[in-house]
Amino acid sequence: MVKKISKDRRMVNKNRKHQDISSRTIEATESVRSLIHSITLPLEEKIAMEDQINDLSHETNCLLDIISSCKKNYQKKLFLAYREFLERNIDAIDERIDEAQVR
Repeated sequence: MVKKISKDRRMVNKNRKHQDISSRTIEATESVRSLIHSITLPLEEKIAMEDQINDLSHETNCLLDIISSCKKNYQKKLFLAYREFLERNIDAIDERIDEAQVR
């Protein structure tokens, strides 16, 4: 009985952590959506960008859940590889930011 209670607590804590991560992703998504709505763009572009942001948010949460469900000895490698993937994307975004600077 004590083991079951401990296991239940661990599951609750794990679920809480996943919800915290998910809520951070949602907050970031909402922030970008708000920016999209605040700038002057054709409606079609706004809708396309918002759809892409929603998809990215969903895919991020799904991938994090999939990695979390893998065997523990693979999780760290997978999370590190995913972080490297995201960092390379951030580098590409940084290059675009440099190109977009008003001169």
